Amino acid sequence: MKMTLKKPWLLAGMLVVLATALLCGGCGGDKQTVEQADPGIAVEVVQAELGQIVNSTVVRGNVEATDDVYVAPKAQGVVRSVNVSVGDYISNGQVICQLDTVDLQTALALAKSQYDTLNTSYQEAVKNRDRYAALYAEGAVSLAQYEQAETAVKTMNLEGARLQVQQIQDQINNCTVRSTISGQVAEVSVNPGDMAGSGPVARVVDIKQVKLVANVTESVLASFSQGMEVPVTISAASAEPYIGRVSSMPVAANATMTYPVEIIIDNPNREIMAGMFAEVNVVREQSAAENLIIPKSAVNNDGQVFVVDAQNVAHLRNVETGLSDDNNVEILSGLTAGETVVTVGGYLLSDGAEVRVVSGESEADNTETENNTNDTNAENNDNAENAADGSSAAVANN
Repeated sequence: MKMTLKKPWLLAGMLVVLATALLCGGCGGDKQTVEQADPGIAVEVVQAELGQIVNSTVVRGNVEATDDVYVAPKAQGVVRSVNVSVGDYISNGQVICQLDTVDLQTALALAKSQYDTLNTSYQEAVKNRDRYAALYAEGAVSLAQYEQAETAVKTMNLEGARLQVQQIQDQINNCTVRSTISGQVAEVSVNPGDMAGSGPVARVVDIKQVKLVANVTESVLASFSQGMEVPVTISAASAEPYIGRVSSMPVAANATMTYPVEIIIDNPNREIMAGMFAEVNVVREQSAAENLIIPKSAVNNDGQVFVVDAQNVAHLRNVETGLSDDNNVEILSGLTAGETVVTVGGYLLSDGAEVRVVSGESEADNTETENNTNDTNAENNDNAENAADGSSAAVANN
């Protein structure tokens, strides 16, 4: 049996009322969200705490050995033996290598033989001169005979023969190449059979102490003084900083218009190697005692901060600032420890403004929640509009 609606206008009216109720319900949701939002301007805050401002500069350079020598022979010759290896610790005067001395030994033997022969003749000449001197005093010989005996002594160049022997002996001694300092062998540049000349045969470094030459600007130079101790970080050797001592202060700038400051570092275990990268943290200025420290962002250009009380009301207050670093500033007066100051959002405030304390993450969460609420309300509105359109279409079809 087919049913016929006698009053179609009544059904259309009911559908319009239903659609209107849905739309009003969505609008009511937005109003409720606004009413539930926290009052006040959103700000980020921190508490004023005790601390110390330290302004420092990092100076960098490379470590050098206090003694670093290249050992070269004083003579030329074929290397017969090498007595050290890289890494060996040697003493001052220890033999590094030996050059061939065969030819020199032959020359020395000949020179000694000549000297011995000449020395024998010399001694005879001296005795003869002394005898003629005695005879001349007695009138037994003439003056000419005495002078002839004296000339025979003087013409024998015994000293020259002795010097010749000494010279060859020195050349032989120079063929034994010795270290001129105590330290570790860093390089060995010859092998047996090589011809050694004027070039170095080895490099010896002493790293019981090392030095760092820090080239600093004139503004940093005043932070150094003779004998002062400074922390030196050498990451390749230790995670802990070493204690360095300023051993030399410059008297003039170098070619780069910086000032070389020499710092000595004790290295008894020889863990610091020459050439390692080093950093020195130079304190240029620091506060004399602990004062209140707050972020620099909390202080405006007029030297004022916003202090938030227990009722979340922001009060504008003048403060006296001291030293500052990249992030924080020292407060000398105007605040007490534990007071809460605004770090973000202060440009929106006026004295006595009501605030809402948030963090950056919380604010983001609130924004996301509001966006989700708006999306939900928009979806509800779309559904209501679709329902109304459907109802109208149904009425038209009927």
